[in-house]
Amino acid sequence: MQKKFLATASIIALMAVSPALAGTANTEDSTAKQATEQVKEGWDKTKKAVKETAEDASDATKEAYREFKAFIFSDDDGKLGVEQVQVNPRTTATGIIGEPVYNFNNERVGVVEDIILDQDGKAAMVIIGDGDFFGLGKLAAFDYNAMVEKNADGDIVMPLTEEAIERAAEFSFDRNDTGENVRMMPANAYSVEKLLDAQLVNAKGETLGEVDDIAFKSGQASQLIVGFDKILGFGGEEISLAYDDAKLVKDGDDDYKYTLSEKKSSLISNHKSLMN
Repeated sequence: MQKKFLATASIIALMAVSPALAGTANTEDSTAKQATEQVKEGWDKTKKAVKETAEDASDATKEAYREFKAFIFSDDDGKLGVEQVQVNPRTTATGIIGEPVYNFNNERVGVVEDIILDQDGKAAMVIIGDGDFFGLGKLAAFDYNAMVEKNADGDIVMPLTEEAIERAAEFSFDRNDTGENVRMMPANAYSVEKLLDAQLVNAKGETLGEVDDIAFKSGQASQLIVGFDKILGFGGEEISLAYDDAKLVKDGDDDYKYTLSEKKSSLISNHKSLMN
């Protein structure tokens, strides 16, 4: 939706300057200069419109809570309960990764590129990129708990400066990277960006659904948001499981999956009607 807003704003602003461009093809230098100034003015308006539209769309997104059916397992009596839960998108992986980072002087200092979980599901580190285009900039790791929200807009704020990121050790996801001044991916740690590509499988390894998101609470992965019966990522249903309900296992060199026990898998399979 936000991309659509940005595209619309850009088109409108550029249409406003197009007549000026059309009339400058065979004019004298003074007319060409005037047209150039008009183009610059139009581009400034475009940037302003894009910025304002992006801010409006971002604010609207941050204020909208996502609702899910939460599956509640009871291992004692073998039953499965369902309740409605609301999740603040600002506290989810997809609501954090890709967001800009500001310091306490309201200066943009970078972008959240990833979150690193330890083996117990605790968010140990946040990976900050210095903001260069196309992901070619520097990556640095900082304590996840250093992230705070400054205001109702939900901006991610950290006590950082561009110089601090520049001085920090380069973060590498390659555990074999022995370069100078490099901070490697810790052992028994997981990239949340990778986990968002994981599948939820039953005890036999059969796919039940796909991980759409991970919600955090007090620095801990608390909920696994799973999509069921989707086609090419669309349609279907999304449900929430307690993060500890599924076991995270490695699936190949760089892939992961979440496994449910046979009992929990059977409960979900037998209660698909609860999702409708």
